[in-house]
Amino acid sequence: MGAILDALHRLQQIENELNTYRARENVLRRKAQQVERQIAKGQADFNAHRDAVTRCQMEIDSADLDIKSREESMNRHRQALNTAKSNKEYAAILTALNTEKADVSKCESRVLEHLARKDQLIAKSKEFDLERARFDERLKKCQAELDNYIQETRETFRRLESERNAAAAELPPSALATFDRVAAHLDGDAMAETIRVSARGEDHICSGCNMSVPLEHINRLKSRDEILECSSCGRILFISTVGARSA
Repeated sequence: MGAILDALHRLQQIENELNTYRARENVLRRKAQQVERQIAKGQADFNAHRDAVTRCQMEIDSADLDIKSREESMNRHRQALNTAKSNKEYAAILTALNTEKADVSKCESRVLEHLARKDQLIAKSKEFDLERARFDERLKKCQAELDNYIQETRETFRRLESERNAAAAELPPSALATFDRVAAHLDGDAMAETIRVSARGEDHICSGCNMSVPLEHINRLKSRDEILECSSCGRILFISTVGARSA
């Protein structure tokens, strides 16, 4: 390889090491984020249950007011029975009284149903509290694991960042820009070695995507210090100087 491709290859090796550390950090960070999402969902469920408890209580209060109103009406009907002036009037008042009694009974049944539902919701809310405590503990452990990893790898990461900056400084701006563009598109995997398919032939493939590399590219890589990208995956191609390789 020429000076530019050799410098790019060194940069890629450093980038690979950095990506290894970044990948592990991202895994730990995603674990913590997953627990945070579970906590958020649990909180949303808890809020929904809390709102349902509130609605139950409102229904109970409304039914209690309805019962109270009907009981007052029933008392008036009872008093009216004593002053009824005819059998027809007495029968009409008695019918209204019995209707009020039936309505009160329905209201009382509705209150009992809402009370039972409210008790269920409150019991479920207590389960949310226990579950939230478990998730909080799990999140604490995940965050501690992430913080410990960042602390343990901080110096190594700084060293690699420094080495990457030094390697990047050796490159022409256009070459570095190409590397950064390809790396950003392919999660840091910007370079691919060309591999000879067989020892006897001149057919080569890209190690990044296993697609054929034109012989013209191979000849140019052998004779020039030139940046050539794979026409299939876009990686920067290079020919290894450490022995010949075959697929």
